[in-house]
Amino acid sequence: MRSPFGFMGIFEAPNDAAAPAENSALALGAAIPRALRQMAQVFARPLPFSPESVVNTQDAPADSIAPVEEKLVGAFWLGGNCVPVDIPEQYIPDVAAFISQHHRQIASIFGAADTVLPLWEKAEPAFKNVLDIRAQQPLLYLPPQRSISHSRDLYRQGLPAPQISKGVRFARESDNKTLLQASVAMFTEEVGYDPMTRDSIGYTRRVHDFIAERRTVVAVNAEDVVVFKTDVGIAAGDVCQLQGVWLHPAYRGFGLSAPLLVQACELLRPRYPHISLYVNDYNVRARALYARVGFEQADTFATVLF
Repeated sequence: MRSPFGFMGIFEAPNDAAAPAENSALALGAAIPRALRQMAQVFARPLPFSPESVVNTQDAPADSIAPVEEKLVGAFWLGGNCVPVDIPEQYIPDVAAFISQHHRQIASIFGAADTVLPLWEKAEPAFKNVLDIRAQQPLLYLPPQRSISHSRDLYRQGLPAPQISKGVRFARESDNKTLLQASVAMFTEEVGYDPMTRDSIGYTRRVHDFIAERRTVVAVNAEDVVVFKTDVGIAAGDVCQLQGVWLHPAYRGFGLSAPLLVQACELLRPRYPHISLYVNDYNVRARALYARVGFEQADTFATVLF
């Protein structure tokens, strides 16, 4: 992983963790390495065994070795962003303390609002570079059985720009230059700053990688300039989450957003029948667009931007 952390787990020892020393032995028969002790103590919970209790078991029969098992009760992602997966309420202060010590300039904390907002309340004192707090972001879902048929005619009379010559398709290497421009424009418009001013190499690589992984779909005009795009930001199994939905300003107001987004979903549905995205609650036009396409609210997200 490029991240120094990645997925972090929250573990609980079993209620009967105070087992005899011989049942707490490590198969390796060596003292617990310092790094492992530190990892186990991340959430300020006592170890279910102590280094002094470890005995040499190299000559012991296999059935006498019974390592202490821990139960996974929560998890969060800590990389370029922090994303709570599931954090039990009682562990929110511990997770906030860990993030505060190890955040390493994360770009955001985002996820389900009922976890993100309490987590942020505890972590806030450690962060001095808050850009925006978006506390209400409807998480929208397009059910696989929902019909999303729409007119495929993209010609618009009176359009002050070259017509969109073809429908939505996966991005190609030949789109790289104008796709990067479109992506930068989308990010700047959505987040509030130009990503090229912070990490131009990383952002450029990300756009290129998304092309190679077939995670970006686009529509181009008659001059082969990308004028519509969206990305598969997160995907697992048959589920994906769209991000970066963008239409060039010259093409707005001509009824093109809905058919382009429908075509994008139709293109992705064979691989990802379950499609979601989230949107700022104040973005009335975008919310109306998603409703026309067939998305329905399933939950509420929140994002803290840095």
